[in-house]
Amino acid sequence: MRKVYTIGDCVLDLFFENDTPVEAKPGGSFLNSAVSLSRLGINVSLISELGIDRVGNQIKNFLVENGVDIRHISYFSDTNSNLALAFLDENKNADYAFYKTRKGLPNAIVFPNDVQKDDIVLFGSFLAVKKEFRSALLTFLLECKERGALIIYDPNFRSQHLPMLPEVLPFIKENMAVAHVVKASNEDFELICKMENPDQAYNWLNEFSDAILIYTANKHGLSIYNQQKYFFEVPPINPISTVGAGDTVNAAIAFVFVRDGIKTSDLAALSQEQINKLAAVTTTFSQDVCMIYDNFLPIATADKYRLR
Repeated sequence: MRKVYTIGDCVLDLFFENDTPVEAKPGGSFLNSAVSLSRLGINVSLISELGIDRVGNQIKNFLVENGVDIRHISYFSDTNSNLALAFLDENKNADYAFYKTRKGLPNAIVFPNDVQKDDIVLFGSFLAVKKEFRSALLTFLLECKERGALIIYDPNFRSQHLPMLPEVLPFIKENMAVAHVVKASNEDFELICKMENPDQAYNWLNEFSDAILIYTANKHGLSIYNQQKYFFEVPPINPISTVGAGDTVNAAIAFVFVRDGIKTSDLAALSQEQINKLAAVTTTFSQDVCMIYDNFLPIATADKYRLR
């Protein structure tokens, strides 16, 4: 089976409602995607780093319990593991406060050298534009692309990072240019380049990247651009928490590509039927994760779709 590699920070997510803590879960965008993929029966490895502390041990044990390959997680002892505080508003959207302990310190992450043709590399968020990490990450991505791996990028850009935008925008564009698929939300594009609708976003992206764009806009629908535009409405829901919804969309994309045998060479000629299937799975997965406090696909949903 093809393998999926996800790259990103590991954190402990602490959820607050009305300034009261209500839940704590292992998190980090690409940890979330990795757990969902493993629950779906996908061979998935998380490339990340963890502190040698109680939080790090809790996260490591959780990953093992959920079947995620942790051989490419590196460990550090000079600081503690990362925390993320998610303050949920009345619409269950999260305002984050991040406690990243390794700012300015060298990353412990060591990249694997076993990525094969048509394996999938899923990456993004702040780690993908972290100055101390850029050179090693870009080298790895270009090597994977040269080998024929399929690369998916999610900028997952937060308002807290806006002061850094002038510095990191070239890195974001570089990541989009190397990717075969860019999955980004309306909030991402509004923050990164002030593009306020999917057509504007695609035109901006298309100036420097030939990637497929998967544009999510919560209740306002899903748009997919692959030479032409496809728009899909989404059913209304009353979410419990939207944390992890975008990460589950990323997992859904990788899952559909593996399940349906979609390879790098197939992307330019995806059929209407294939795109319809992709939209249906991403919508189902993201909405199901919004109905729980977990950041990952519910086990009941995963069991319905799991590869046997």
